Amino acid sequence: MLSVRRRGKNGIYYIRGSVALGDKRIDVKEFSSGTSDADAASHLMTEYETKLRHQLMFGPSAIVAQGSIADAFASYLSKAKPPCPADILRIGKLNAQIGDLSLQEPKQAWEQFRLANLTGHEPAGQDRYRAVFQAAVNVYRELHDLPPLRIKAIPFDNERVRFLTKEDRDRLIASYTPHVQPIITMLAFHGPRVQTALQMAWGVNGVDMEREAIRLNHTKNAVIQSVPMHARVRQALLPMWEKRGRPMKGHVFLNRFGEPYQDTRLPPISGGNPLKSQHKTACKRAGIDDFTIHDWRHHWASHCVMAGIDLITIMYMGGWKSLRMVQRYASVGVDHMREAINKLE
Repeated sequence: MLSVRRRGKNGIYYIRGSVALGDKRIDVKEFSSGTSDADAASHLMTEYETKLRHQLMFGPSAIVAQGSIADAFASYLSKAKPPCPADILRIGKLNAQIGDLSLQEPKQAWEQFRLANLTGHEPAGQDRYRAVFQAAVNVYRELHDLPPLRIKAIPFDNERVRFLTKEDRDRLIASYTPHVQPIITMLAFHGPRVQTALQMAWGVNGVDMEREAIRLNHTKNAVIQSVPMHARVRQALLPMWEKRGRPMKGHVFLNRFGEPYQDTRLPPISGGNPLKSQHKTACKRAGIDDFTIHDWRHHWASHCVMAGIDLITIMYMGGWKSLRMVQRYASVGVDHMREAINKLE
């Protein structure tokens, strides 16, 4: 049986003891009820004892069923390594919509959220919500010694590999407005994600013109990688750096109003990719079809493979966390070699 006893000068009641059912038993280490009111402490003890008896009768799954999705998110956010800012925003939206639902049927809760909020989103965007929801639920289940839950992934083309010829590359870069061209040059020759590029700063922790190096902060995967600066990128950035007085801090890339680009990975999120309209216009001018702004990253990785750079090096330079993510580019190298060998007469 559980019991309460009063402790300390504030008279706080503490609960301890054990709960048994047949040959099963749960020992409870002493914990604070948080109150000096005897009736409140006794009520809390009774509720807790009922909860433990329920667990002894039906197993750990009974505790999970009593929890809410909000409890799962709380467990997930309290991990030693917190999720990225964008996932925290997704959790906020999920929690506001379905946080009060029971963890007894998480798949149904997810489907309810998806149908109500995500039908207009791209499949990849929907799957990011699914992934963070599944991760939160599984953290909670792991705390209660239950096997992980798998929610069916949203199918999308994650194996897309699109790249341009060098001639098309240069024609497309030249088709952007002048203040965007240096950004695109960075994407084409270093392959960062768009927001990684837009939030770069001058100096040793970003674009170091003196050492001709770039420190890429791949926030999505918490990877920071310093790489030598490509000559084309230095050529594009040097006039900007000189014109601003060789700064050692501050944003490298500014919008047409001379202000830093909003980091859409942080709250509040609005407007989507700030280069989307400029990219669409540039592609139209250059006569390039089926090439998204993110495809510059595929372009960079593909040309790295064709230049003979090994996949491990590409993985580190591009900020991918696993080799599996870059293996899709291996076939580009095979096709390139086939094209080269066919040139022999």
